[in-house]
Amino acid sequence: MRGKRSYLLALDTATLGLALALFDGAEWAAVTYWRTADRHTAELMQRCQELMAKVGLTPEDLIAVAVVSGPGSFTGLRAGIAAAKGLAMALDRPLFGIGTEEAMLADLPPWMETLNVFLPAGRGRLALRRYQWSGQWMPAGEPVLTTAEALIASWTPGVWLVGEWTAQDHMRLGQPPIVPWLIPRGGPSRVMGAARLAWARYQAGERPDPALLRPIYLRTPSVPEG
Repeated sequence: MRGKRSYLLALDTATLGLALALFDGAEWAAVTYWRTADRHTAELMQRCQELMAKVGLTPEDLIAVAVVSGPGSFTGLRAGIAAAKGLAMALDRPLFGIGTEEAMLADLPPWMETLNVFLPAGRGRLALRRYQWSGQWMPAGEPVLTTAEALIASWTPGVWLVGEWTAQDHMRLGQPPIVPWLIPRGGPSRVMGAARLAWARYQAGERPDPALLRPIYLRTPSVPEG
């Protein structure tokens, strides 16, 4: 048991896998990531219970819950937000919704200046949005749909590529000259970013009502091709 420390539980089910993190503002009690074949709802709460039990924590040790709120897949976001809401409401704890792109950008330094953030959008496509540093990371325009091939063709040196991609896309993107500019943000890194952001907001006095959180879906039909 870890004394009287309080912990925040963060969940990420937005895209290709599921991730959980327990954070006390300074140290990671536990972080885990796994893939699932459309069994988000069945597996998520069981994994939460197992993770907390493994490090000797109970739900009452949590001061807040955070969840990656999108954009992302319909099935994943629905399962993650439902689980996070249920837990936060049962414990009477605040629930922080952290955007997928926001979580990806959480620890990236301002000297990177310009970057493209992208997520899998199905049917071999990527949903991409450019960000620039202006005191914080700010979107420069709306999301567009692209492919790995189009991204390679339009890429210019100096622009970082931050995101999550499929194994097929990795075969295309993970080649010179682009590969040194790739920053993966799937797996556990994104849920850790969400946990850090939520912890900072909790410490700043924010106490969001779990009932008000809504998912942000990746609505690819309305996103222009680019």
